[in-house]
Amino acid sequence: MLKKSLLLVSLFVFAAATFAQSLDDAGAKYNEANDLYKAKNYAAAIPLYEEAVQICTDLGADGEDLKASIMGPLNNAIYKNGLTLYKAKKFDEAIAELGKANALAVELGNDALAKKTNAYIAKVMTTKGSTLLKKKDLDGAMAQYDQALELSPKSYGAYYGKGLVYKTKGDMDQMMAMMDKVIELGETNSKAAKTVQKAKKAAYKALFNAGAKEIQKEHGAIAAQHINNSLKYGAGTADTYYYLALAYQKTSEWDAGINAANKAIELKEGDASDINFTLGQIQEGKGDAAAACAAYKKVSSGPNVEAAKYQMTQVLKCS
Repeated sequence: MLKKSLLLVSLFVFAAATFAQSLDDAGAKYNEANDLYKAKNYAAAIPLYEEAVQICTDLGADGEDLKASIMGPLNNAIYKNGLTLYKAKKFDEAIAELGKANALAVELGNDALAKKTNAYIAKVMTTKGSTLLKKKDLDGAMAQYDQALELSPKSYGAYYGKGLVYKTKGDMDQMMAMMDKVIELGETNSKAAKTVQKAKKAAYKALFNAGAKEIQKEHGAIAAQHINNSLKYGAGTADTYYYLALAYQKTSEWDAGINAANKAIELKEGDASDINFTLGQIQEGKGDAAAACAAYKKVSSGPNVEAAKYQMTQVLKCS
């Protein structure tokens, strides 16, 4: 009986010592991980947090309190490591790591971190999309932007990226729809101001250039539509209104052409001979010889001087 009692006491002491050592081990791993976290070495901290969690799990109910204390820092370490990978431009790894952080945040009921990780995953996807866009991988870029918007429907950066893809594809209607979405979201998000300005500039330039190309193809109506749409995104320049006048000339919309040409002259700094020559042609098309003569007389330089003289002397017989 005495031997049996001593044996039981020995086993109890041994078990207690093992338990104490195991809990101490978990605490030691936890503290070591915390030091690495403070040093911003998140990648090294994560496995130590995980080891501490595993020890606590093995201990069962006795390790639950310590385990609960470790889970939050572990979640934050995974999140911070995801951001570190993003800064290093390791996009796929960053997305995977932030995905782990998001799943754990949801499990722990940390709604704030779950929302934040989703937003960052969308941001990483958007950045990856922009990288693919620069490589002319339009479909790959679009896929990244679409995935970003599934996670974060108000990701103005993803809408801007989609707008650039459509611009590159020459789809002006879809490009405008995406840039309009950027502008809409920017009204309620001060952080979007820079992207809103980029969207307006990109849309303005794309539409103006598209209009200029349509003029070369003799598609006056389409050209006028593009150029007028460009004015929704920025104040027109002398060139904008000059090309608009050329577009209206091709569609025989004389009054609209005259207004556009006069606006171009008003904005033009320096010689406006080219614009005045076009104005003369439009006035002539309208049947206003006197106004056409007045415009042609102002053509003093450039390749249209002789053509203007011919119209004045041989066609209109200007006084």
